[in-house]
Formats: sequence, C-alpha cells, structure tokens
Amino acid sequence: MKVLLDENITRKSVSVLEKYGHDVIHVLDRFDPGKKDEDVFQLALREQRALITLNGKDFIVFIPPRSSLTLHYGLIWLRGFQVTNKSYEYVMDAIGRFLKNKGDFIKNTYYVVKRDKDTYKIIQRFPKIINNSGGK
Repeated sequence: MKVLLDENITRKSVSVLEKYGHDVIHVLDRFDPGKKDEDVFQLALREQRALITLNGKDFIVFIPPRSSLTLHYGLIWLRGFQVTNKSYEYVMDAIGRFLKNKGDFIKNTYYVVKRDKDTYKIIQRFPKIINNSGGK
C-alpha cells in the first residue's frame, strides 16, 4: 500500500511501515515544513497514497461526506493521543498490520486510531458500518 505521513508524524515511522511492505513517504520528503493541508492532500491524491495524520480535522473537509470528491485513497487520523518517541513504533505496527490486511479497501474511507489502555483501536468512521445483526 502507498502511504503518505503528514508532517506531524515522526519520520522514524517510515521504516516501521515499510517492514509491512508499504511504500511510504513523509511529507517533508516532498515539501518544506508548514505546507498547506490542501497541498498535502493533493499530493496524496496525485500519488494515490493513504494519508496518516494527527490533524484529521484539517483533512476530513476534503473527503466525503464533507465534500463531493469521488475518489481518495484513505485517511487515518491518530486522534486523542500524541505519538511519542516511545510509542510511535507500537502505533505504526498496529497501522502497518491494519493496512496490510485492508489493502485497497481503504479507498474512500476514513479511520480514527484511538488508544485503548495498552493497545490501539482502528475504527472506521466513514462510510459508517451498518450493523445488520438486529441489535441496537
């Protein structure tokens, strides 16, 4: 899977994701620091890359349901916690495994990663998953 790491994700994450076979670049490989979010998102589109960021609120405005865009390559928002020098490898391992399993099925979706005690959960936010089990 092709992945773009936003500026707020440590560059050390590249090698962690690459060990799962992903083609990973960091925003700072292409742009100077402080590039506009729209330019970063356009890079992800142009290169057909899923985008991983801590600033998901700045990027969800570019994708459905908030826009009429018909194709994007996925957004993963690390939400509600900071990725530190101690935790980045564990977080990126979880994302690396997730992306390896999902493959192209991440297109046109967005996910949040949330910390849950000693683990990280990756939850699909759009499109919403409909529970057909009959429960509420």
